[in-house]
Amino acid sequence: MLILLKRFYRYHLLTIGLALLLSHNAWATLSIRFAETTLVDKVYHLDATLNFKLTEATIEALQNGVVLTFVLTIDVEKERWYMWDNSIANLKQRYQLKYYALSEQYAIKYVNTGIQEVFPTLDAALTKMGNLTDFPLLDAHLLDEEGTYLVYLYAYLDIEALPAPLRPVAYFSSAWHLSSNKYVCLLRTVKSTTG
Repeated sequence: MLILLKRFYRYHLLTIGLALLLSHNAWATLSIRFAETTLVDKVYHLDATLNFKLTEATIEALQNGVVLTFVLTIDVEKERWYMWDNSIANLKQRYQLKYYALSEQYAIKYVNTGIQEVFPTLDAALTKMGNLTDFPLLDAHLLDEEGTYLVYLYAYLDIEALPAPLRPVAYFSSAWHLSSNKYVCLLRTVKSTTG
């Protein structure tokens, strides 16, 4: 019985995947609109606004039980004129977007912390996922008082996190290749006033 259920699940996912591959899909946009850093109690915090707009294919898959995993990468680098920039920190924030058919609600699970929030609509969930507020980025003591530091942000849908039967479809369909522009913001260091 268990083997039959597994086969049915795989067949169901593959059928969904092929149907989505052949269907007409509107272009999605993942974009980063804004980002800035602030220093609070010797820790740099990051605020960012992202736009998550899904394709018809990804929405249909989501509503058929497929969990979508999004990744926000954050890289902090020190700018150097004489060679490539020096990497200071590399962070990844992972978000899982789910749909609960019985309650007709959407949920975001913050994979790094295990916290989950539930929303009545997909738009509400995507809006929340797109607002990064007061995120602790790194301790101030890791940075020199002199120098220019840049924060690079990049968001994408993690195809590798999709169920195995759906991955081949996702690799070859532009409807599944969702990624943002690379956004750069300046991290302003605060010079010490003690002499």
